[in-house]
Amino acid sequence: MENKTVKEKKGVGKITLYTLPYCMHCKVLKSTLDKMGVPYKEVDVEEKEKMGDWLEDNLKTESYPIIYFERVPGEYVYILSKTNLESLNNVRIFTTIEQALEILLKYYYEI
Repeated sequence: MENKTVKEKKGVGKITLYTLPYCMHCKVLKSTLDKMGVPYKEVDVEEKEKMGDWLEDNLKTESYPIIYFERVPGEYVYILSKTNLESLNNVRIFTTIEQALEILLKYYYEI
């Protein structure tokens, strides 16, 4: 069996990035995913205020980017930098953008 590098592997699932236009971490994450050829949908929560309010209320965070990964309908994870949630079901926490990418790509490439 041949070993495939991450660039040669086909990803699975859907990625949604919830961002703010002035967020440097958001820009770095988007740029890196673009360079890697990883498709994603972006939602600017300044334009979609109700979505931003929902995310902040339900995920107990005001830090961006917020990454939503859905492997198949009903099987999902939110990847956040901060949260005040007491229960962390379907939530992963990162401290750096590199760590966020590592978490996301493990799900996306199933590694």
